[in-house]
Amino acid sequence: MERVRGIGPLYSVWKTDALPLSHTRTGINYTNMAIIRYMHQQVDTFLQALSLGKTGVKLSEDGREGVVTVLAKAYERARNALEYRADHLIRRAATERILKRHMMFDRNVDVLADHLLRELSWARYLSKAEVELVSKDELKKVMSKYVGNLDSGLPYDWIVGMASAEIEELFNLNVDYRLFTNFAFQLLRQKVKLTEEIIDLLLFVAVDRVYSQSDDQQVAYHILKIVGDFKEAYRLFNLAKSHRLMHRLMRFVRENMSAPVLLRDIYFSNPADFKELIGNEELFRQRGKEVLTVQLRHASGRISTAATRSIIYVFLTKMIFGFGIEVPLDRLLYGEIAKIPVAVNLIFPPILMWLSTTGIAFPNRTEQERLVERTWRVISEFEVVGIEDESWEVEPTKKFGFWYLIFTALYTVMFVVIFGGIFYLLTALHFSIASQGIFVFFLCVVAFFAYRIRQSAQVYRVRSGRPGTTLWDMVLLPVLSAGNKMSQGLSKLNVLVFAFDFILEAPFKIILRFLDDWVQYLTMMKDEVTG
Repeated sequence: MERVRGIGPLYSVWKTDALPLSHTRTGINYTNMAIIRYMHQQVDTFLQALSLGKTGVKLSEDGREGVVTVLAKAYERARNALEYRADHLIRRAATERILKRHMMFDRNVDVLADHLLRELSWARYLSKAEVELVSKDELKKVMSKYVGNLDSGLPYDWIVGMASAEIEELFNLNVDYRLFTNFAFQLLRQKVKLTEEIIDLLLFVAVDRVYSQSDDQQVAYHILKIVGDFKEAYRLFNLAKSHRLMHRLMRFVRENMSAPVLLRDIYFSNPADFKELIGNEELFRQRGKEVLTVQLRHASGRISTAATRSIIYVFLTKMIFGFGIEVPLDRLLYGEIAKIPVAVNLIFPPILMWLSTTGIAFPNRTEQERLVERTWRVISEFEVVGIEDESWEVEPTKKFGFWYLIFTALYTVMFVVIFGGIFYLLTALHFSIASQGIFVFFLCVVAFFAYRIRQSAQVYRVRSGRPGTTLWDMVLLPVLSAGNKMSQGLSKLNVLVFAFDFILEAPFKIILRFLDDWVQYLTMMKDEVTG
């Protein structure tokens, strides 16, 4: 296996650089705390780096919204409905769209910075207070770094995506969140027993994706932050993304992220008293139960929101397929529209999504107590947790040899039988070839989205033993596998996204710019008259 050049083991880098022992910006001396007698040094370092709420900035609301803001927010809401994206990724994606559009015509960083700040302010992605806090010189410095590498031979979209990720980090004043990501990496690193040369890189990417919920652009930027070289970052990003162990490591992180997530939630519930909490086990457990109760209630709301967005996204794309492909093909091949299949194809995906995301089970009281216990052990027995619990090891991939061929053949047969049965049933119901293809397409995509939403509900579950595979899992696996591939293709071939980004957005933003200038002119005239 090829060694990762230029960075050394990420574990060593993070132990010496990410959370330096000499960090004193909080001004807190933890050596007087009783808990430090048995606390791991890395935990102490992590705690000293936290701001404990002292560096937070309170931002006030901007008050009434003008016509430009109303129009910009309406546009962004419509645009965001076309893509399945989490809330914390929306502003980064908007930044990327704005940069791509303006960089096609002008790469002057002064102009780019002005356009970016202005358009993000219109849609309230940035409040006026946040715009004032952002250093424009720092923003231009960031843009210059990426603009200077646009002709380096690396993919244009990849570079602009990383630029948007670094700009998002510049806008995000919550530095403590990133410290928790580093801490989660260090916690899980001691549990991974693999001997892969690049295991630190792989685990780093897995933690970034699962625990921090970073997208490809943010992961690539975080790698760039470590290696400092664009071409090396591109090589490492693709190496990790396509590595055979990546999916297994992401599953490992997902199964062991509940305690680090709850620890982060406890901190952000009240950063100022976190110092007191970690020195008092009884107080920590009490706060942990309270925070977990609140988070489970919020998680239920987030799942409902995610399901609604998925339904809207699928329905919008389904409308294009239904009226753009299915109806014309039915007319061409059969001379008439098969009303029942068309109606089923339009109604079935949203209903399936709704049925799949209702009744999702959350941890019961016993499981919640177990999670609080595990979270306390993470902070109080950092080093012991990874040694005692052998079930947290990631085992190397088994070499099945001849049996691997047999299993592959069985899976292929199962795949053919499942989809053959679906097509047979649709044929019996008098679905046309086009209607059958569209039905199966959206069956797979909706099933994949619903599965991903259900997975997000497992964030506060503590794994107990190796999860088994049921008969239903075996039946569902080919559908999910096909849905994963189809959803990736769907995002690339979304006609509405193309229409918004390359046909509507540019002229719409020109109109908004005119309206914004006009409003500013009227405000100036009003001040002169009333002054």
